[in-house]
Amino acid sequence: MKKYFNKSIILSLILAVGIFHSCETIELEQVNNPNQLTEADPDLLLTSIQLSYLSAATTFNNVGSQLSRIEYMSGRNYFNRWGSGTFNGAWTNLYANIVPDLAAIEAIDEANTDVDLSFHRGISKIMEAHLLMLFVDYIGDIPYSEINQPDVFPNPSVDSDSAVYAAAIALLNEATSLLNGATIGTGTDFYYGGDASKWIKLANTLKMRADLTTGNYAGVINASNVIESAADDFAFTYGTNANSPDTRHPDYAADYRSDGANIYRSNWLMNNMVGNRGDVTGDDDPRRRYYFYRQVAVTPGSFTTLLWEADDNFYNYTGDPNGETLSCSLETVPSQLEFTPDEDYWCSMRIGYWGRMHGDDDGIPPDNFTRTAVGVYPAGGNFDDHPDYVILSADQEELTGYKNRLALGSGGGGAGIEPIMLSSYVEFMRAEAYLAQGNPDDALDAFEAGITESIEKVVSFGALDGQADTSVAPDADRILEFIADKVDEFDNAAGSTGVDGFGWPVEKDKMDLLGEQYFIAMYGAGADGFNFIRRTGYPRTLARNVEINPGAFPRTLLYPGNEVSSNPNINQRTDNSTQVFWDNGTLNPAN
Repeated sequence: MKKYFNKSIILSLILAVGIFHSCETIELEQVNNPNQLTEADPDLLLTSIQLSYLSAATTFNNVGSQLSRIEYMSGRNYFNRWGSGTFNGAWTNLYANIVPDLAAIEAIDEANTDVDLSFHRGISKIMEAHLLMLFVDYIGDIPYSEINQPDVFPNPSVDSDSAVYAAAIALLNEATSLLNGATIGTGTDFYYGGDASKWIKLANTLKMRADLTTGNYAGVINASNVIESAADDFAFTYGTNANSPDTRHPDYAADYRSDGANIYRSNWLMNNMVGNRGDVTGDDDPRRRYYFYRQVAVTPGSFTTLLWEADDNFYNYTGDPNGETLSCSLETVPSQLEFTPDEDYWCSMRIGYWGRMHGDDDGIPPDNFTRTAVGVYPAGGNFDDHPDYVILSADQEELTGYKNRLALGSGGGGAGIEPIMLSSYVEFMRAEAYLAQGNPDDALDAFEAGITESIEKVVSFGALDGQADTSVAPDADRILEFIADKVDEFDNAAGSTGVDGFGWPVEKDKMDLLGEQYFIAMYGAGADGFNFIRRTGYPRTLARNVEINPGAFPRTLLYPGNEVSSNPNINQRTDNSTQVFWDNGTLNPAN
């Protein structure tokens, strides 16, 4: 008689994924793996694989987004910031969870002729292949040919990074063959609801990603049956349960609390999106109210816009420096940032946005009720319905502040997503390939499609916040105007420009603009931002580190310390300078 793992474990596994933190890597809570039973349930094995994959993918998103300034990175020295503990959890999820769980599914499939586990095997191989490529991208040579053979290879040696990439592509091809014969999957599919055709599109998109990474631009341009619309987007959807256990988006759980917000947003990203004065100047990004939720109208040391009702005019209002809540507002600009664009926002952001600069490792002041929180996209938080100016009437002595809705259960209740591969990313990948092939016209079309698809997806999340005042939401005309402005800027930009004495582009070229928009669209994800920087050397407009000597920007990160300590065949590196096989050493002046 076949023994089945208790079905209640599915719920435990599903709910365990809610405990992450965007600024630190936290390993998914470990439970007993179903494959450790004498006879395991393939559906539960599939559940375990999907959640282990989510945990590992989230780690890469967190690390990549911080290195690419999509999120704030704490730590002035790159080598110290990304230590040997960075990938411990992700490594465990791949090698100790996914690999043996998939092997167990295949063993069950081979031993039982009356069942067809093609779907289980196919989607599991796709997830394994993606993580193998990510580990190669971030670390380089990793074990593959000797894994999951403890009797023969108790301490597996590493394979060359190029060989592992090739093996990952082979897994994707094998997965596609399996899924072509599996129209509807059995078991729980957290991503595509059992739709094998969408998993095949993901596999093709990951091969397209590999072609871009390795410089096969023709393969990128000619890729077919890939993720093309929001309906095919690959993302994990969170719930709204707050207790026992927490199923909400981890960033929501960290920010929407009784003690205030606990994550800092990236000043670089906000600076690229808020325009000069938001709605007042009309040069803002339509996505910014969905990405960020402000708690205050004025940040110490920076300006906001004041509406003086006595004459119905707008004026500048500068907030007083405050050493208690924003210590840098009393400090001088770091010398390496003087006379550069970073000088304007390295510490304090305008119109109430409150984040931190790349590399800032100052202590944590009492600013939980003033720092900018995550918004309705992708975390399921609040839509920012605050005006971009503060009001002062003739009989007022103090400015009218914001009504803060940052509270447990507000906005979308945490029902956000973990983006992994979206249709907008695919368009930006195409745009890069077209530029590399000397085809700016097709690059322009892909660039426009990437921005358009990103905005459409982000704006759709506004419906999650039923409490918001949507009168300040960007309307269709404003969105079209923004897209047209960006398309014109890209179309008129040079193919290549030089840099000034500080390493900044004398004028943004097409790759600078592409990189900025790709990174903005990747908000909530970011794993591929690290690849883009090393592959292209763009965008050159990235924020510099507040530390004048942060050390070399990583070409790879360290092996997981847990593996190094237990496997004598893996030697730890002493620096982050090792280049992956596809990395030609292109430098970004921002690093």
